[in-house]
Amino acid sequence: MMKRTAVLAALVAAMALPMQAEPAGAASGKATATTTEPAKPAGEEKSIGVAPVVGSTGTLGVPPPTAGLLPSAEDLIKSGRALNDDSEGDLAFGAFQRGLYLTAFQIAMSRAQRGDAASATLVGRLYAEGLGVKQSDKAAAAWYQQGALGGDPNAQLALGLIYMDGKGLKKDRAKAADAFEQAAEWNEPQALYNLGLLYLEGNVRPRDPQKAATLFSKSAGQGNVDAQFALAQLYSEGEGVLLDDGIATMWMAKAAKAGHADAAVEYGIRLFNGIGTQKDIIAAAGWFQRAAEAGNAVGQNRYARILASGMGADPDPVAAAKWHLIAEKRGAKDEWLDEFVKKLPESERKAAETAAERWPSGH
Repeated sequence: MMKRTAVLAALVAAMALPMQAEPAGAASGKATATTTEPAKPAGEEKSIGVAPVVGSTGTLGVPPPTAGLLPSAEDLIKSGRALNDDSEGDLAFGAFQRGLYLTAFQIAMSRAQRGDAASATLVGRLYAEGLGVKQSDKAAAAWYQQGALGGDPNAQLALGLIYMDGKGLKKDRAKAADAFEQAAEWNEPQALYNLGLLYLEGNVRPRDPQKAATLFSKSAGQGNVDAQFALAQLYSEGEGVLLDDGIATMWMAKAAKAGHADAAVEYGIRLFNGIGTQKDIIAAAGWFQRAAEAGNAVGQNRYARILASGMGADPDPVAAAKWHLIAEKRGAKDEWLDEFVKKLPESERKAAETAAERWPSGH
């Protein structure tokens, strides 16, 4: 059984909602070109509140299973996702990107009330973050619901996160899984990753490591760093996939290079021991240092050992003791390093303690 604590813990942690897909033309700067409103100082726009639109039943249930499927051309027009006033949609997203949140709200609200799913998602995000309107988890949930019902995968992802957190709706992990599954139908990378975690966990979805690996693979291929790290772990343990240290190291390297601190530690360990790659203790030391400076306690411990032993980097007793003290305070105990620090001259111990107390501002 693989050690999945770090992977599964990510499911209930706060996850940033990616900005919903912009209408065609938004990336080209069309919104900026057609918008003449000058940027306003922060706080100048007044916050307003508008009652959210809910379904005809007045409830906020999870969207039906078909909501995440690609609609036909006729359904697309009926849903409002094919509104012809693209410039208006561009204006809403353009205003959002420029920090004109009230303007974005007003334009998006007008469009959302005519059935545009992406605009409903934008309204939901504005309510969720309290941008231009009074913050309201309940209103955010209602508007994400509208976007999800219209088939917007970003809204389906957001709704799933809301069901996971219980903000604005009653916490319901099964409904969260349904929402993630709908967004995953659109190949939304974060939804694919979240759904994979649920299949790996085996509570609201049957435990299926092979399906989890498939979902992680789809997400990792789109650049999702957490999915890359999770997929590397599966390959390193042979869970849901054939054990393959070479593939595991490849995905671990991708995640590490993208800034994943846990992956940096694991990649460093693989380099140090020559697992799935050529042994390179100097490169390993560099990855431990990156993880240490990013605040990873295990990375701090490994880097302290590198500096204490001189394997992979020039020995530096004071720096080794510093990183050990920092890691120890964060829960990474190490008896060997305890003895190493005790044997240092008092002046070096004092210097290490001072450096540890000043970290990170003084590093």
